[in-house]
Order: sequence, then structure tokens, then C-alpha cells
Amino acid sequence: MTSSDAQQTSAAQLSATEGEANPTASTDTKAKTAVNIRLLERDYRLAVSEGEKQALVDAAQKLDARMREIRDQGKVHAADRIAIMAALEASLESVKISQQLRIQEQAQEQVIPTQALDQDAFLDQDALLARMKTLSQQIAQALD
Repeated sequence: MTSSDAQQTSAAQLSATEGEANPTASTDTKAKTAVNIRLLERDYRLAVSEGEKQALVDAAQKLDARMREIRDQGKVHAADRIAIMAALEASLESVKISQQLRIQEQAQEQVIPTQALDQDAFLDQDALLARMKTLSQQIAQALD
């Protein structure tokens, strides 16, 4: 691990404090946990449900790492601009993923009816073969 990696990891240290965090701020009836995150040497305290805590920790670490990359490139120095650039990149990534999921869902919706038609055709073929056998047997009996 390089010193830069260690610096990024230590800067993205997150700690959680158990307990209620302003229960009147949300209509959610689930207990909230206060989570402290650090992004570019700034501390933030957020209330999050226990089920979302790890996702928030992971997102904060990813965001902190990307913000540090933007800052270290030297093109943007102000923390607010770095945050905006990182947020835009994350938003763009989210939109692309949503579009890909929508395309996959649409493709799946088209495949399912086709599979259903194929299955119906297969069942119809089986029924047709059974009917042909029955008719053949009836003809054979009639000719005997």
C-alpha cells in the first residue's frame, strides 16, 4: 500500500455511534444511527437506518477517494468544486447504470413472450402429434 493509499484510507475513516439521531427529522419509524464520515478533511454527521449504514460507509469511501483524485490532478482546488465534479461523475454513472438496467429489462420483457410463444407452439405440436396418432389409430381400426 502506498502512502497515498494509506492517506486516502485514513481520511475516509468512518465511525458510527449507536442511538437515535433526531427522530423528528424523518417520518421513517426505523431507528436511525448517527454516522460520522470524513471527506477531504471535513467531518460530516449523518443519520441513517441500520440497514443503509454499510452502503453509506462504502459510498463515502468511494466519494472521498474520487475527490482526492480530482484534487491531486491539480485542475480544481476548491473543495466545493471538487465535490460538485465528483457528484456529477457519480450522478452520470448512476444514470448510465439506470439506462442499462432499463434496456436489459426491456430486452427481458421481449424474450419472455417469445419463450412463452415457443412453449405454446411446442405444446401445440405435442397436441397435434397426439391427435394425429389418435386419428391414425382410428383409421387403422376402420380399415381392419
